[in-house]
Amino acid sequence: MKKVSLLLGVIVAAITTASASIPENAIPFILDSHVYIQGTLTDTIPVSLIYDTGADRLYLDKDYMQLSAFGKLPLKKGKARMGGAGNDGAKTVDIIINPLTLQTGSVRHTETITPIINLREILGRHTDGMIGNNTLWSKPLIINYTEGYLLPVDAVTPDMTDEYVRLPAQFNDNRIDIECELRVDSSQTLRGTFRLDLGCGSTIILTNATRTKLNLNNKDQAVCYYSNMGVGGDGTDVNFRADSFKMLDELTDIVVSASYNTQGALSDRNHLGIIGNEILCHYDLIIDAPGKAIYAKRNSNTDTSYQKSSTLQMGYVDRTDICDGWIVNSLYENGISQTAGFEIGDIILEINNRPVKAISWDEQRKGLGLKGETTFKVQKKNGETVDYKLTIDKQII
Repeated sequence: MKKVSLLLGVIVAAITTASASIPENAIPFILDSHVYIQGTLTDTIPVSLIYDTGADRLYLDKDYMQLSAFGKLPLKKGKARMGGAGNDGAKTVDIIINPLTLQTGSVRHTETITPIINLREILGRHTDGMIGNNTLWSKPLIINYTEGYLLPVDAVTPDMTDEYVRLPAQFNDNRIDIECELRVDSSQTLRGTFRLDLGCGSTIILTNATRTKLNLNNKDQAVCYYSNMGVGGDGTDVNFRADSFKMLDELTDIVVSASYNTQGALSDRNHLGIIGNEILCHYDLIIDAPGKAIYAKRNSNTDTSYQKSSTLQMGYVDRTDICDGWIVNSLYENGISQTAGFEIGDIILEINNRPVKAISWDEQRKGLGLKGETTFKVQKKNGETVDYKLTIDKQII
């Protein structure tokens, strides 16, 4: 419990430092691919959450339940079937059926059913849970990526939207679908609805149904396998570069993913794909769910991460809450990491002789800047420890 308390102290301190100028009653957040906010359960127990517009309710991570004081409370539990983004379809998960009170900023919300899912396996040790739209959509919500805060307001007034543009959007089943245009190349343009998804840490992810309609033969492609994409299990996608994407204004040279999943939320839907935070962070948003409207304005963010693909050519999550390292959870086909011998489930213990347990979340968020010959000490599934050397010098696409 001491380690958990220290970690939450670091997160709260980081948010407090970053949010000195936010309005009263705002909920400060840290953007680390996902939107991280802080709250309390049952008025006393701290919890670190991501906000996901692709979800409805409060969810808690299974390892948070095992490691935290909250998980030791006498809670009434049951079972439920849930779907997700991966290939396995719906799964049976544990649920808490006690009413739970969550306080985050000025928002107080009571949840009646709380699923317990594998969030940290996907996002790492800083994710205790996730909240969805039922928590924050009873009022209009300002999402200010510039200053890093969420702000519920009683009503959207004309002075609030003075610099904003109302987007052509539909509110369907507690989700937002926006009319956008993706120009794949000079001969292929996708026009239609894309789902706004603050729970996606990427750029644009096309559904499998959309992918099958495209001709990508003349595109450089990078296929990536993920061991866990959510409740729905594993999945695969292909990455390529598109000429541009237009939601409000036009962003060019976009790295896009397209799903191969035949089940789950990325298989076949009415929308063409989802819009993640690497695109959304270039805009400040007002979501007026009661009024069925969404407004956006371009902010001053000049970051071009939406134009960058992986140089390490694998993905990992910080699991130093349960082990000594970072667990490899995705690999690019024929990438430098797979070629060197990395496998899904490997635990990275050291990078250039530095234990990864000594690398703070703040340093991870800023980027490790790994280049050239880099040595990784890795623990394999059988317990054997090996060294892999990678020459990191170019993006995979």
